Amino acid sequence: MGRNLLFSSFPCLFFFLAVSSIHPVSATSSCPVDLSYVQTVPWDTSLCRQPDGLEQCCQTLLSVFGMGLAQHLRETSMFQFPDSNASSACLSDFQAKLATMSIDPSLVPSCFKDPAQFVTNTSNCVGIVTTQDWIEKVGPITPLNTACRGDFSELTRCSSCLDAGQKINSQLSSIDPNATSECFYYTCLYAAGIVSEHGPLDATTAACTLALPLANSATKKPAKSRDELLKLVFGLLGALIGVLLAFGLITMYRKWDRKRKVNASHERFVSGFRASMLPNSDWAWTLAKSGKSQEILDESIRDQGPKGVMERFVLVGILCAHVMVAFRPTIADALKMLEGDIDIPRLPERPLPLGHESFRPSWNESSYATERSRTSSSSRRAM
Repeated sequence: MGRNLLFSSFPCLFFFLAVSSIHPVSATSSCPVDLSYVQTVPWDTSLCRQPDGLEQCCQTLLSVFGMGLAQHLRETSMFQFPDSNASSACLSDFQAKLATMSIDPSLVPSCFKDPAQFVTNTSNCVGIVTTQDWIEKVGPITPLNTACRGDFSELTRCSSCLDAGQKINSQLSSIDPNATSECFYYTCLYAAGIVSEHGPLDATTAACTLALPLANSATKKPAKSRDELLKLVFGLLGALIGVLLAFGLITMYRKWDRKRKVNASHERFVSGFRASMLPNSDWAWTLAKSGKSQEILDESIRDQGPKGVMERFVLVGILCAHVMVAFRPTIADALKMLEGDIDIPRLPERPLPLGHESFRPSWNESSYATERSRTSSSSRRAM
């Protein structure tokens, strides 16, 4: 991760490796830390399988062992082990875990020559031993508390955490300039073990705060996860858009179909209404001429009034609906007829329709005369 790795700086490596005495790794007590994570966290073990890569391997083993120290800080509020026996026991367990992974266990004493370097010492980093000492020196709220929280798979998050760690290290170094490397190491442990909500055993947290090199499969996993997440998001969006589009089309079709049905029913109603309201004066005139005026009236009103009055209304209606305008009475005359002030004239004969057979000979004779006149005109012009 380059600059984004907090624990990859030279001061941290110098602090762990710059020891003056050599002690064998021994274990006279149990280790207070469960180191089973060494076998499960996807760290890059290839760096410790190269014959000429001791320096890179030691730095990697420091990061892996630092995860246990950060977990110990998270559980006990102590930055280091209480005594040399606990430190030696943890280093011995560390050797055993590496041996099960086919990694040379002798690399542990080669990289960590003095178990006392992981033991509590008040001379390290301005006397900080516990998290309470840390709070007294730097305060309860620091930039580290906000910058080193969240998902460390984002490079910007890791870079912000690095910047915050350097600010805290500068603050502690101003108290004791000789404890720069020790205080930066404590800052790394605090960021991984206390600030990060995922804890130091999380691969991405350890990779950022403790400079743990991850295997290629682990570094590609977040990108793959993001790709799968993007595919899932776009798939859901596409399905949602499809559902909304289908719902919109169905809604539009229903509105159009409802409107079509309303228009059709309206047309049927208008057609039926027109048919029922068309004048049927021919039928009424025929019944009136044959003396059957009572049959013109609806059965429900035939007995509602005097027969003469009802017939008068029928006859006046037939006159007003006569096909010849000249035979239609005026409104004043029609009112007088209805009131009985004047007599109702005799119903005039209705004219024959233009399609009657009696009109056909006249049409033929007219056509013959017209054709004859055209022929005569043509002959005269030719002369």
